[in-house]
Amino acid sequence: MTETELIKLVLDQTDGYLDFPFNRPGQKATVIFSVIKHRRNGKIVAMVYTQDAQVLIDVKLTPAQNEALRLSAGVEPGRHLNNQYWTTIKVNETVVSTVELKNIIRESARLTR
Repeated sequence: MTETELIKLVLDQTDGYLDFPFNRPGQKATVIFSVIKHRRNGKIVAMVYTQDAQVLIDVKLTPAQNEALRLSAGVEPGRHLNNQYWTTIKVNETVVSTVELKNIIRESARLTR
């Protein structure tokens, strides 16, 4: 899955909008963080980015959900947000299916309302 496809998947599963709060115009950045936020409250639902040729998504889950999910290949504690609540998924290197990923995205949206 490409970064663009993943962003579309997140937007299709949520009421979110795309924002770039960590990449300001004129700023030279090696990673572009595509942040999907709730329209209603502006909270982050997910963060999609490519780093070291890997497409990654950061999502928010409960500590218990994170603990179970992190037993899967390609899933690790959140890289950029509180890793008790946020998990990073290497989208193209995980055993997490697209159906499971959709459920995870919807759960992240529910928890950040």
